[in-house]
Amino acid sequence: MEKKRVFAWLLVLALLLTGCGGQSAQKETTVPAAVTEPETEPTTVPTEPPVYRNPLNGQILEEPYTGRIFAHTITNTEDALPHVNAVKADILVEAYVSRGVVRCLGLYTDIGSVEAIGGTRSTRLLFNQLALIYDAVLVHGGGFGMIIEDADNKGLDHFNVDSLYRQADPLAQKVAYRDKVYKRYAPNDLFGYGPGIVEYVEAQGVRTTQPADKEYYLNFVEDATPADGEIADEITIWYGKNTKNTVMKYNPETGKYVYNQYGKVMTDQITGEEESFNNVLILKAGMYESYIYSEATFQTGGTGYYACGGRIIPIVWECEDGCNPFNFKTLDGEPLRINVGNTYMSIIGFSTEKVSWAEVIPPETEPPVTETEETVAETTEETTEETAAETTLETTEETVAETVENAEKKQ
Repeated sequence: MEKKRVFAWLLVLALLLTGCGGQSAQKETTVPAAVTEPETEPTTVPTEPPVYRNPLNGQILEEPYTGRIFAHTITNTEDALPHVNAVKADILVEAYVSRGVVRCLGLYTDIGSVEAIGGTRSTRLLFNQLALIYDAVLVHGGGFGMIIEDADNKGLDHFNVDSLYRQADPLAQKVAYRDKVYKRYAPNDLFGYGPGIVEYVEAQGVRTTQPADKEYYLNFVEDATPADGEIADEITIWYGKNTKNTVMKYNPETGKYVYNQYGKVMTDQITGEEESFNNVLILKAGMYESYIYSEATFQTGGTGYYACGGRIIPIVWECEDGCNPFNFKTLDGEPLRINVGNTYMSIIGFSTEKVSWAEVIPPETEPPVTETEETVAETTEETTEETAAETTLETTEETVAETVENAEKKQ
């Protein structure tokens, strides 16, 4: 009996051990799943689209400007006025170029769109310098031998349209024409023809492009009025020891300076448009004469003035090596901000020529008479007339009465 009880306990123990082993064998080991980081889009910083501007007037363009500037001479003597399309120049330069002669040079970024320019006159040493500075194709009506030689020595691409238009070549004949409408007399009756000039220059294999990144050093903004500038409603510039003066008069309605000389407003002969400019730049430079022709020491830089919006400030300027575009700065060395639009540029000597400016105060005018004032005036006038009539009547009656009384006494 005792043996059976022991055997039973052993059997139970065996079953228990077998059961634990089975659970242990069936138990699975769980491996944690790998954690996958969510994918993120790369961060992109939004960029503003590039803004392309015309290098000489600041107008916004659809693509970079890669053209080449054309410089065209323009007469400026009193008997040769009015100008034709001088105001369409992006920059119109005026300077004392030789003894007794003040002349203009128009810088055009799109001369092909200008059908008449002039009158076209001969080039000068100073104009040769400016063409070199802006790497411009120079268009002129000839010149003295030493001046043409100087242009060649400087490596300028230049064309005498007075000579070209008289050639048998039909293409050359399209660069200019003689006036037959306004009856000007030679040599002030010659006008350049922009589309023909571009066509002829390209046909000669002359370069008409520039790199898109060429630096012209003009920093354009929509409103460049100098906040700290002095009021300059009228700016007067004397040229060549009082050869003549130019007066730039500010028009607050248009926000431009109107070109005046010889005591009158400059207007275009064809359109009648006033010659007005968003910017006035005055460069004071070292000037000297070669024979009778003016030249400037542009490579040494100089001082000057900038006017916009009826105000003017002093500036400084540089011209690297005398063959790179002018770089204008404020007196504290910051790049000068230029107003979008066209520019009148004056070049004068440090000591031989001068500039002044003034505020123009409009004359006082009598205030208009209002309706109330008119009514009061009319009432006062009517009252005065009635009073006078009554007084006269009373006086007459009194006089008659006295006369009758005296007559009665005499009887």
